[in-house]
Amino acid sequence: MKILNRHLLILLLLAPLFISCNSDGEYVKRGNSICFSYWTFSFGTRYDTLPEVDVEKFKSVENWLGHDGRHVYFKAKLVPGVDVSTLKASKYPLFHDKNDYYYMNVPLHVTHVDAFVVLESNEDDIWAKDSRYAYYDSIRISTVDVKSFKVKAWNTAIDSKYVYRYGKVLPLADPETYEEEWKGVYSRDKAHIWYMGDLLEDVDYATFTVDGDDAHDKYGHFYRGERVSDEKWKEIMEQNK
Repeated sequence: MKILNRHLLILLLLAPLFISCNSDGEYVKRGNSICFSYWTFSFGTRYDTLPEVDVEKFKSVENWLGHDGRHVYFKAKLVPGVDVSTLKASKYPLFHDKNDYYYMNVPLHVTHVDAFVVLESNEDDIWAKDSRYAYYDSIRISTVDVKSFKVKAWNTAIDSKYVYRYGKVLPLADPETYEEEWKGVYSRDKAHIWYMGDLLEDVDYATFTVDGDDAHDKYGHFYRGERVSDEKWKEIMEQNK
């Protein structure tokens, strides 16, 4: 798909401008400081100094998690309120103590630590649940039916009542018939169609289809989830050759 390929190319070109958020990096001592060292495309190796750290007592639990006996650090960020004596690392970027789980440096306020279960995870996204709530990254989902809650795709989960996209309820979506990434960036259920999570308001459901770059129904074309005239569509296609 030419349009999507162009968007992907733009993202790849912009990638050097961003700092990696994954688990790469390490703790290093520099003079009288402890730093979290990591590499970036734009600036090479960076050193972020840990605040309020006792340099002599600092210990690394993982390459992204450490403590000095009083303070806990996620990379270079001080995480208040963590019980150091019961600190344990889970899969990046999740860790916990006897009282709570933490996503990066954010407490999740779980119902009960022993009931917390990770359902799906990678270095960018985590779906989890306990006896009362579900979680997407640091978002706690309070509307959830925990017993029926399950993950459908890396960005989508469902329960008996709702579809959750990136941890938020997708209005009107039917969990029994919802299809994420039905046509690339489009998704649908038995009555609605979405473009990247945005509802197509004026679409003819029965005739809507996606053929390569061309998303259309019997009334005309859509571009990035918006209906466009035939003339505008031809112009867009010409620009994207």
